Amino acid sequence: MKTCPNCYKDLPDDAEFCTYCGKPLSESKIKERKNEKVKLKKNTRKNNWAMLGLSLLLFGLVVFDFVLPTIIDAFGGNTVFPFYISLIMYIISIICGCLSLYIDRKDKKAGYEPNGNKSYAYVCIFVSLFIALVNLTQVILK
Repeated sequence: MKTCPNCYKDLPDDAEFCTYCGKPLSESKIKERKNEKVKLKKNTRKNNWAMLGLSLLLFGLVVFDFVLPTIIDAFGGNTVFPFYISLIMYIISIICGCLSLYIDRKDKKAGYEPNGNKSYAYVCIFVSLFIALVNLTQVILK
């Protein structure tokens, strides 16, 4: 019979943990538990917020910042309106990136694998923020 070093109860010889207090019976088991990585369950929920934000970022950049202002300027119109639209798209892109990070964090706390792309989410947030500030200066100066 073994004796638990924590609560001093009698235990079977093959016991690795105390059935009374739940503590491991040897130091090697404590080290194994600390080094053991937490296995996360497979996540069935899709997290496409980062991809949506990246799509909005690229679409706003190409269409509303480059193509439309060039066409409108060629016809002598006011190019501020496309910058307003792209500014709104960049703000939505920032929100999508933040939502992606939030959902991944929430899933990880619940024991599931994060399945959003963290890199895309950061690109959505920081690049959209930078371009939105540039667009805001364009709108203010015109």
